[in-house]
Amino acid sequence: MAKRVSLAVFLLSLLAAAPAAEARLTVCNRSADPVRLALGQEQGQDWVSQGWWTLQPGACATPLPGELTLLEYYLRAEPLVKGKTGWGGEFPFCVADGKDFQAKGDQDCEKRGLRTAGFFAVVTDGATSVTHNLTE
Repeated sequence: MAKRVSLAVFLLSLLAAAPAAEARLTVCNRSADPVRLALGQEQGQDWVSQGWWTLQPGACATPLPGELTLLEYYLRAEPLVKGKTGWGGEFPFCVADGKDFQAKGDQDCEKRGLRTAGFFAVVTDGATSVTHNLTE
């Protein structure tokens, strides 16, 4: 009986010591090539985009730590290998070529020294934490 109690106490201590899952948006690169990642989202009355996070094959990034509060977030991933196809979509945001950026608004990108690029939606369905895998 003492061994069962000791085992139960040990298992409970392991569970208590395990870190709680953190809420966040995580993106994992499950493709064979390195990519750069940009994030778009609504902030109040504005659309905001930012990037770039570099993800090597098999690596993950957390462009948005903390609890997810929106029903949709938007992503764009561009391969770092020329001639490869990336991940985009029908939702336009502003991005910068070759440098990190943060852009408020999704209009007149070119007038601001940026370019317009299509992003795809990641639907959270109300979840506070989501992982999206980029696959070929």
